[in-house]
Amino acid sequence: MKYLRWSLMAVVALLAGTVRAAESAVAITPELRGAWVVPDTGWDGRAVLLLHGFASDMDDAGGMFRRVAEALAARGIASLRINFRGEGDARRTRIESTFGTRLEDTAAAHAWLAGQRGVQAGRVGVLGFSLGASTAIETGARHPEWFRTMAVWSSPGGDQFAMYAADETARKALRDGVATEDVPGWKKITTRREFYESFRGIDLDKSLAKYPGAFLTVRGTQDMLAQHDDAFLKIAPGRPAEKLIIEGADHIFRVFEPGLGHAQRAVEATAAWFGRTL
Repeated sequence: MKYLRWSLMAVVALLAGTVRAAESAVAITPELRGAWVVPDTGWDGRAVLLLHGFASDMDDAGGMFRRVAEALAARGIASLRINFRGEGDARRTRIESTFGTRLEDTAAAHAWLAGQRGVQAGRVGVLGFSLGASTAIETGARHPEWFRTMAVWSSPGGDQFAMYAADETARKALRDGVATEDVPGWKKITTRREFYESFRGIDLDKSLAKYPGAFLTVRGTQDMLAQHDDAFLKIAPGRPAEKLIIEGADHIFRVFEPGLGHAQRAVEATAAWFGRTL
């Protein structure tokens, strides 16, 4: 009950805060769209790139990324969230993206962000959710100078092709070229062989070891993915390197059960992390 009261007070304070932000729809490329949020006052050039999860969109599950953008703006931090090509629509059922196109989109978004008037190139961070976390880690490895700080939610770890190849749907797609899975409580998702093949050679543990910036991993104890966070902290060379484990939260932090407060805790802790490390 004490935590619930604190959570509700935090939400009220955020909504009632004096810091406001303008959100603009932006075209990063002809095919890549996003939302650019800049605080109306008090912005000092800090900015965060938000990378959504698999088969989702820029607001992500339960609008959690929109809430992150609002929480960042309340701390005077701008943000850019994007819809990955071939994927960035919560209603979309046929996935046309690959890990390669995700990396390309992230690079385009970073270039757009770095080119905005007022952005300090040395004070840019990145947040990735699930497959967006994989995208963030790999991007940080390939471009270690891009991000001063990183946060990942419900991130996979290790050899990504091996992880996917253990899944029945992935094996069918690799064998037959395409596969459809009916995910209970969500939607039917059709994936192609090319999606899974694009993860060959991607090992997130090896990639994280090449990223020198600050690192935060956030996960629920009931995440469907392995609890890989202690391994991440041993691998991450940058400092600070921290973890937040939310007891009882699942892969999407039980965002559709707001009374539990798990999603709000992830949002607020992450915004506070960027406020401290950017």
